[in-house]
Amino acid sequence: MTSLINASRRRFLEQLGSIGGVAGLGGAGYTLGLLDWSRVAAAAELPSDYKAMVCIFLFGGNDSYNCVIPADTAGYDTYALARRGLAVPRAALLPLTDPAHQDPLGRGFGLNPAMSALHGIFETERRLAVTFNVGPLVAPLTKAQLRDGSVPRPPSLESHSDQQFQTQTCGIFEQEPGYTGWHGRAADLFEAANGGLSTFANVSLAGGNFIQVGQSVRPYTVDNQGNLDLPVSRYAGGDLEARLRRGVLRALYASPHVLARAYGETKERALAGNAALAEALAGTAPPPGFPNSDLGRQLQTVAQVMAVAPTLGIRRQTFFCSMGGFDTHSDQNDSHPGLLRTLAEAMASFHQHAGAAGMAEQVTTFTASEFARTFAMNGNQGTDHAWGGVQFVLGGAVAGGLYGTMPDQTLGGPDDMGNQGRFIPTTAVDQVAATLALWFGVGTDGLDYVAPNIARFAADDLGFMG
Repeated sequence: MTSLINASRRRFLEQLGSIGGVAGLGGAGYTLGLLDWSRVAAAAELPSDYKAMVCIFLFGGNDSYNCVIPADTAGYDTYALARRGLAVPRAALLPLTDPAHQDPLGRGFGLNPAMSALHGIFETERRLAVTFNVGPLVAPLTKAQLRDGSVPRPPSLESHSDQQFQTQTCGIFEQEPGYTGWHGRAADLFEAANGGLSTFANVSLAGGNFIQVGQSVRPYTVDNQGNLDLPVSRYAGGDLEARLRRGVLRALYASPHVLARAYGETKERALAGNAALAEALAGTAPPPGFPNSDLGRQLQTVAQVMAVAPTLGIRRQTFFCSMGGFDTHSDQNDSHPGLLRTLAEAMASFHQHAGAAGMAEQVTTFTASEFARTFAMNGNQGTDHAWGGVQFVLGGAVAGGLYGTMPDQTLGGPDDMGNQGRFIPTTAVDQVAATLALWFGVGTDGLDYVAPNIARFAADDLGFMG
């Protein structure tokens, strides 16, 4: 029987279960986490429609709190006091109106003017959701629980690599061979719907990643010319290069066919996939209307590959794109507004293309980042590593609006880990993943497989997918 959690990770979960005072963290609390993937996949209904999730990962830790900003007088004054030279002028903010979701502190919010390309989609189309205070969590966590240790927190907070891993694997907190990412796990459940053609289920336009590694389905990279590369296997069940080196040793001291077979099977799949993709793309051209930025070109290629999915027999796909440059420890105003403008323009153009192609309700794009940044400006006109932050979800099936709870932004206040504005998340990455997975077609019996910690949170559907 295939187990979702291997032995070393199970030991980690058992350690969590030994911590007193936390309901559902031990014993039966992990029963659903041990779901057999093959059983869940066999029970999944085979969809006849097409859907795609597109992740745009913002590497470096995006400064969420200069993306969505309090626009009321009291809220803005708190913001300006902490942000100092980084504060966006209040008069420049683009209002975000959502009568259905009122802020508990009575604040109103505005969008950074650099993201104006998305403002009309929020206000007029109502197809952009803003999710507040999202971050990796083991279980719901308050400041008092954080301080007394009664509820565990994810390890290695504020570490780029660790929190990238935690965000993309959604609830796995140890980097080790055998882990899977939440897009990969979702794709596992739909392998039969894709005719067993796992080559095109998870496609990366930004190289190696954690999120798309499944137990059965592996991610592949595609360049801006639509050329398929080798599987992104260095994250799948152990580093590919290390396994090939071990194969070399075995080849030297045992069978001369070990290395050739290991490499040949991988290369054969890639070459066969490349031929299939090339045939499907023959006669097509990159769709027009995308900005001439790296992210714009990534999303343009996503659009081109999505257009041939029916030809390839694909019903469910995930795509991974990325931007870098968000690690803004100094002189943030020199780079961050431009990054936000690039992000917003690329997302808006992709959304417009999906609508024109009649695919708006079949495609959902969302942003993710390893962490937000401190609410307080540091001494170098920048911000430092923090925790919970704002993410965006865009698509024709999205119920636009404001979701989750923006933290109390008082420095040293009830939501601040310390006194610099490192806010404790109130929405888990598992909850965002579960909401998207339900839209993707994952049944409620498969949510624990996709989002292993979801049973500990009050809501497994945040509502932003209608």
